[in-house]
Amino acid sequence: MGIALIGNSIVGREWAQLTVGNHTSRLAIEPGEDLASSVSPSGARSALTAPSFSVILHGMNHICENVHNCEKHEGVEADAVDILVIGGGVNGLAIAREAQVRGWSSAVVDAEDFGAGTSGASSRMVHGGIRYLENLEFHLVRESLKERERLLYTAPHLVKPFALLIPFYRHNKRHALTLRLGMILYDLLSFDKSTPLHKEFSKKQVEQAYPGLERKDLSGAALYYDAQAANTERLCIEQAIDIFGLGGSVHNHCRVTSLHSTETGVEITLRDTLSGRMITQHAGVVVNAAGPWVDLVLGLSPAVSPRLIGGTKGSHFTVGPFPGAPETGVHFEAASDGRAILILPLPGGNLLVGATDLFFDGDPGAAVMSDAEITYLINEVNQLIPEAHLTTADVLHSVSGVRPLPYTPKARSAAQVSRSHHLVPHPTAKNLFSITGGKLTTHRALGEMVISQLEKLARRPKAQNLIASPRTLVRRATSTRRLKLPGARCVDWPEFERLFLSSTSLPVSTARRLLGLYGVRATKVENLAKSNDEWARPLPGNPDSVSAEVIFAIRDEFALTLTDIVARRLLLSWNNDAGLDSITHVAELASAEFGWSDERTEHELNDYRTWIQLRRPAAYENLFTDPTA
Repeated sequence: MGIALIGNSIVGREWAQLTVGNHTSRLAIEPGEDLASSVSPSGARSALTAPSFSVILHGMNHICENVHNCEKHEGVEADAVDILVIGGGVNGLAIAREAQVRGWSSAVVDAEDFGAGTSGASSRMVHGGIRYLENLEFHLVRESLKERERLLYTAPHLVKPFALLIPFYRHNKRHALTLRLGMILYDLLSFDKSTPLHKEFSKKQVEQAYPGLERKDLSGAALYYDAQAANTERLCIEQAIDIFGLGGSVHNHCRVTSLHSTETGVEITLRDTLSGRMITQHAGVVVNAAGPWVDLVLGLSPAVSPRLIGGTKGSHFTVGPFPGAPETGVHFEAASDGRAILILPLPGGNLLVGATDLFFDGDPGAAVMSDAEITYLINEVNQLIPEAHLTTADVLHSVSGVRPLPYTPKARSAAQVSRSHHLVPHPTAKNLFSITGGKLTTHRALGEMVISQLEKLARRPKAQNLIASPRTLVRRATSTRRLKLPGARCVDWPEFERLFLSSTSLPVSTARRLLGLYGVRATKVENLAKSNDEWARPLPGNPDSVSAEVIFAIRDEFALTLTDIVARRLLLSWNNDAGLDSITHVAELASAEFGWSDERTEHELNDYRTWIQLRRPAAYENLFTDPTA
């Protein structure tokens, strides 16, 4: 099935004719709504910036529904691409984005949604990996620090400088002198950074600045800077938007069912999990970036492959403000086993605590934070901050994900397994590659590495100076290193932020929320809110939100289910109510936009309730029992 878009203008009004298979629709575009434009701080539009395609996606929602109804479970054939990436996490999306920028035609498929796996269960830190110095992985630390700096430039609305304190205690396995030398080396490896150098504190200074910390055996501390991406899922969504805007294809809720090598590449069979349709896709190269599901995907090929992933489970929980809670992050050593633990203040006032690091061989999709993990972290926080007195009743919700680390059977502990990323060719299946390792901070570098290696292996398509696509026609960039994400495409982010806050008709708290989630694209959400009184209202239980965000998620951000909207577009699942106060109203808005039946709407509500239970929210404490107990 092909998709075609023809653009034109009639009497000052632009239109786009969209064809999906045998179904065609003409979509009206308001004058000046350039298919490759964004807003500058002054309100002017400039070329070569964030794609504007809400009208196209809005039309596709209705056309694709017709296609689903007509074709039912009949197979369709998608247009061939140079590279197909399996896995819509932050790493898979980075590979496709890099490929598209460098002249490849790309497609990304994910069995669930973008950022639905490990990417959405991280510590939400963009960091150099100070503890990797202990494993002498200097190259990884340097690469991570460079990528941290790039993200502060390319995504300033999502990635912010973040201070962390490392307290020095006599019971630490790592001596204070070792930690001080580590801080100096960390600064040296980040010689080109924009964040401040580390500072050393005496015991007295620590006691004054962090009065809640345990004073016994405390000898001092060091304060250093990394960065926080509190809305990590949005890094995934904006990469998907960029891939689409550059001419690539992105498909969530599309599961791979088979892989077969051919003379010209790889043939992939996919199943649309929402409609049941089967799709055949041919790609010159397939990169398996399915994270902890890499081996499962390899098992779909008749060609046998050795085990590649030896995942470790990392779990975190959130709590509200508590006595003695720090105002900055705290990176401390667990008294019981010496493991590094983080206490991380989040923008809304809650704190994220984690992470555990345990070998894990189960289903990554069923990873849940166990009672033992919660108790372990609570005990460590209470030892560090005696007046906290945290109990399991204070836990608001938890997240647990499986890190896609390389299979290392000789590793004595999970901490010994390298976080470096690698492109692994299949031993017998030509043009099939897999990714092992990787972390949030280095996702862009991973994408660059993958495409560079594939080019050296003569997998590069014929180079072109221009990328022509249904969405945009832009001169091709040479790298993603300085390519801003769609929400950051303005001349001066601080100035845009200032002007938006001073000119918006929205409440300041709402405007700040929109800036933090959407960046410069917040103007589009505001315009939607202005266009419809119902969309201007806040969502129940979320006074800083606007209902227009739901419409925006559907029309501009590939959201196809209620969970897509609540969990990974609006991030309401991180609220104290776990999004439960809002879901009925969100479902009503989505139902009107999608044309869902009452039965489908109820199904979506039940799906979200089932999904959120894996996070063990306090709001559901009476409905959930620990499956790992």
